[in-house]
Amino acid sequence: MLQLTALGLAVCDQIILDRDTQKPSLIGVFTGLSVNDFPSDPQRFSVAAFLTGGVGAATIAVRAVRLASGEQIYRQEGEVSFRDQTDIVNVLFRVRSIRFPEPGFYLFQLLVNDEPVPAAQRRLRVYRSPEQP
Repeated sequence: MLQLTALGLAVCDQIILDRDTQKPSLIGVFTGLSVNDFPSDPQRFSVAAFLTGGVGAATIAVRAVRLASGEQIYRQEGEVSFRDQTDIVNVLFRVRSIRFPEPGFYLFQLLVNDEPVPAAQRRLRVYRSPEQP
């Protein structure tokens, strides 16, 4: 594995893959999430990252860390493979059940072989939904 470069990381409502081209469409990209209460009910969304500079296979993970405490509250792993160092790989995770313990900021990071990928991170603000009349 060479030096990986992240071309971006996004958190979104869903990712739709084109049946023919396998191109991803990110739907509902966001940097803030409102929940009804804390700890939150399980939340569902997707995380997408775009990487280049690798060669061969590696273990890849997305994790969420509560910035106020440094506590890791979520982790999901998968496998990724690069044909050569010019290959651009779309890394797509469906986060199916994450609970946020407190309001605040959470850092979503991409790890390859347990090492953070520079620039493959996104800060997410989680806050209580305003009450509806």
